[in-house]
Amino acid sequence: MADLFNRERRRFEAFIRQHRPALLGLARRLCARSSLEPEDLVQETFERAMPEFAHLKDRTDSAAAAWLCTTMTNRFLDYCRRQRTEVRGLPHLALVQDEAMSSEDARENWELVNTDEFQKAIERLKPHLRDAYRLHAEGRRYTAIAEHFNVPVGTVGSWLTLARRDLKELLLPQVAVAREQGARSS
Repeated sequence: MADLFNRERRRFEAFIRQHRPALLGLARRLCARSSLEPEDLVQETFERAMPEFAHLKDRTDSAAAAWLCTTMTNRFLDYCRRQRTEVRGLPHLALVQDEAMSSEDARENWELVNTDEFQKAIERLKPHLRDAYRLHAEGRRYTAIAEHFNVPVGTVGSWLTLARRDLKELLLPQVAVAREQGARSS
């Protein structure tokens, strides 16, 4: 059994020696404008060939070479597609990072609003938004608020979203003034 394994290993090594120069030349041409190393591409191609060697060894040299070249080209194209996907994803990653940074800035901004200004802004909300917001601020769940107003839970969610949006619009000018004053005193 070990003898059979050694014989197959030697045949595969001979197969590699026979086809490696041509594959390396193709890999160099394919990888000329990419960050992929030609040696790595050749290695991956032979790794793909190893489980298929039982079929490849019975083919003609030109058929085996065609299989190897096709496999290498497909591996290279897969690499290019993966790179393109990663490059396309970078702007989205930057957006996510910007959003995370802006949410941190937003928390810092809201710390500039004092309690009196915040209460005055709440008073300026439409009555149903103000009441729903206060109940939620007291710790009531959406379902309890919905029962209180006799409306669906989704309506409560909508009201709270509108209340937050309106509070933001009411308080942003005050945040800008507070930031400006903080910048002057620095």
